[in-house]
Amino acid sequence: MTQPAGQPQTAPVAGRAGYLSPEEQARRQAQDKQYDQGMNSTGVKVYQQRQQEDAATNAAAASGGYVMDVDAMRKFLPRWQSIADKLKDAVNLGQQLIAVDKPAEDEASTLQKQAADAHATAYLKSVREQQKYAQGYADRLKTAIDEYEKQEQAATDALRKHGRRA
Repeated sequence: MTQPAGQPQTAPVAGRAGYLSPEEQARRQAQDKQYDQGMNSTGVKVYQQRQQEDAATNAAAASGGYVMDVDAMRKFLPRWQSIADKLKDAVNLGQQLIAVDKPAEDEASTLQKQAADAHATAYLKSVREQQKYAQGYADRLKTAIDEYEKQEQAATDALRKHGRRA
């Protein structure tokens, strides 16, 4: 991942799906700017505190302590599938960007086309990753719902069978 000059390298935090809210990003950027002007002990403490917060978030996510009920999964499945579908459409549209011809056969047009193609390639990479994540999440929700329904059906069948014997 390429960061703008002067910005610290940050890796996606597991358990947050690589996502920080815009508010958290803005807060961190403001702090970074302040501490980049002269790293001091307060700045170091803030970075250490962030690391502890992120580690706690990751530990909670890794513990398996979060459980989603089947009604919530059924509610979120169409939403995640819709997101995946829209991102797939964005990939298809983005592929058209590379097919655009340069406006003229001169050096400036050639350089502009190269820059536009580089941007389109970066865009496509990003959107493909997002689409893959969204589709994977939708697929996992579908699998979880299917497994739940199988378990429910097996339990219902067992109760019916047991009820006939009684």
